Amino acid sequence: MWVTIGSGEGSGLSVRVEGERFLIGSGDECQLMVRGERVEPLHAYFEVHDDGRVELHDLGTESGTFVNGRRIEHPTRIEGGEEIRIGDTLLTPSVEDPEREARFLHEAEGDEDEPAPAVRVQTEGEAVEVVPARERRRLLRLTREAVIAAGVALAMAATVLVLVLSGGEGGGGELSVAALVRGAKPETVLIQAEAQGRGQGGSGWVLDARRGLVVTNFHVVNGGERFVVGVGDHPRQAELVAAAPCDDLAMLRVDDPSGLRPFPLGSQGDVSQGDPVLALGYPANASLEDKLTSTTGNVSVPHSALHVPDPRAAPLDDVIQTDAALSPGNSGGPLIDHGGRLIGVNTAILTSLGRAPVQGQGYAIGVDRVKTVARDLSAGRSEGWAGFGIDFPPRRFFARRGVPPGVLATRPVPGTDAARHNFGGVLITKINGASV
Repeated sequence: MWVTIGSGEGSGLSVRVEGERFLIGSGDECQLMVRGERVEPLHAYFEVHDDGRVELHDLGTESGTFVNGRRIEHPTRIEGGEEIRIGDTLLTPSVEDPEREARFLHEAEGDEDEPAPAVRVQTEGEAVEVVPARERRRLLRLTREAVIAAGVALAMAATVLVLVLSGGEGGGGELSVAALVRGAKPETVLIQAEAQGRGQGGSGWVLDARRGLVVTNFHVVNGGERFVVGVGDHPRQAELVAAAPCDDLAMLRVDDPSGLRPFPLGSQGDVSQGDPVLALGYPANASLEDKLTSTTGNVSVPHSALHVPDPRAAPLDDVIQTDAALSPGNSGGPLIDHGGRLIGVNTAILTSLGRAPVQGQGYAIGVDRVKTVARDLSAGRSEGWAGFGIDFPPRRFFARRGVPPGVLATRPVPGTDAARHNFGGVLITKINGASV
């Protein structure tokens, strides 16, 4: 189930309803934060049952929760297409992601009768066979859109992977959680990627304060053209230095590095099962304000792998599994040990296996792999990235256009090879003769 904000702040934003309880309200603890008049901190919630049924509950609010114009007094089943009103804000639920479906179907249906001529683009010596796609308006999600769902078949059951946002922090010695949080503020940042007037975001951490280098997940900046880094409550312009999509890592350079402090890096060899860890970051719907949140937990598996057969989820060979609660809105933030050293970059959580809900399975890219990739990124050397955003159309996009499956190269980042070759708005179907 997806829900779209139809009025007020965040209008047009679509988020996926995940988990057994999906809170709506103006409070920071809500998965969908609604900023509007007569919206209470904890206003309502969606309940997702094991059989897939979704019900909406009002939390005893004074202004009430309305479905199709009627105030609900009891749990009300939601099937998609209803008109939900929270205070003065309109919400519309749907079974599919409305932004993604609308974008791709509009593209697919717009010029159905036109032939799609194949062209060849030479990029750094590699031939890429592409089918031009009509220029599209990239509908990126706002920072508050927290989750990207990837449905995955595992034998007879489906596993759902959610790319999320979480954080960590730094210090030295065995410090209290409060001391670690205070010390991490100049080391942990909020990141916003913008394109066509819309944006998405997450968290990041400082690798090199002198040069203003900040590390985050690639999926946080994917598709962005302009980038802003929030240090405390001070937003600063930044540029994308390099990216490694297959490792889900990217590096930004902040124009003004004043006040930044680098994160001390630990070693994955020092991480043991059961070690206490702390996750820090900016929660869903956070603005560029000093609102770090912290969650504590333990290392479940020091060395694990995350291989999900879905194109939106990079296969990760060296991750740390933790039961620390990773909150939507903070992808790219650090996972740290009790001494304040970064041991991982929070990237994903496993939310369900078939119809059985899964709890307490978060995944962070291990610091040893991060160190290796960061060396190239800090030198401006990307790995498997030429400067464009990557998008994955649904199956019917290809069927309606009569073209082979592939990936969409969205608007390029200014200053990259893709921008210099005007390589944007194309469907890539083959690379060096191999089907994508």
